[in-house]
Amino acid sequence: MTKKSPPDAPESLGGDDGWQEHLEELRRRVIAVLAIFFAAFLAAFAVADRIAAFLTAPVAHLGAKLYTFAPADKFMAYLHLAAWAAMVATAPFFVLQAGLFVWPGLKKSERRYTAVLSVTIPTLFLTGAAAAYRFIAPLALRFFLRFAEGDGIQALWGLREYLSLLAGLLLGAGLLLQMPIFLLVLFALGVTTPQRVARYRPHVVLLLFFLAAVCTPPDVISQVLLGVPLYLLFEGTLVIGKFQLRKTKQKQ
Repeated sequence: MTKKSPPDAPESLGGDDGWQEHLEELRRRVIAVLAIFFAAFLAAFAVADRIAAFLTAPVAHLGAKLYTFAPADKFMAYLHLAAWAAMVATAPFFVLQAGLFVWPGLKKSERRYTAVLSVTIPTLFLTGAAAAYRFIAPLALRFFLRFAEGDGIQALWGLREYLSLLAGLLLGAGLLLQMPIFLLVLFALGVTTPQRVARYRPHVVLLLFFLAAVCTPPDVISQVLLGVPLYLLFEGTLVIGKFQLRKTKQKQ
């Protein structure tokens, strides 16, 4: 009776070991981000009254007052404020950790684009949020206050409802300003060209002002204040896209 030879061992376990190392590195980075978020949350909750004073400044300047309608309203509002502040504070660290995780596997050109996007995306978002806080929110609040006058109806604004409205304005403006990044990525991937997009300019303008209307209260002024900068960004993106396309053709 002949002995059966033992099955051949795998030639290499390097691939599995590599995956284990990547997963372990990902786990460490996720834990680090969560730890920073938790620390930022506790710090933000400790100064939630100052954050609330900053965010309620637009309505305070108009002479309006905010109210709470349940025993836990203010506490829950401060919890939400701390969570939002922690997310904003943790975002740069999250981007850094994500970039460090994928950096070794990127090509030289991809690293350059990744570095540019990691700076441009948060910059545009903060610019949009700041513009919404400084210009759009006061105008929208003034519109609502004037609309509430008369008819024997007394306007009582809740703290949580006001903060939700303001958060929607800041988030919407910040996300809409990511439109240039989206278009430039499409241009870089060859999905479309600036010339092709320019043919649909009237449709794009209509879409931009529709999005501005969705992300702002129902008054024309705030919609224009958001829609006009979006249109200018769109035109600027087309110019940058044409320049990049011309530069790429010259290299070829």
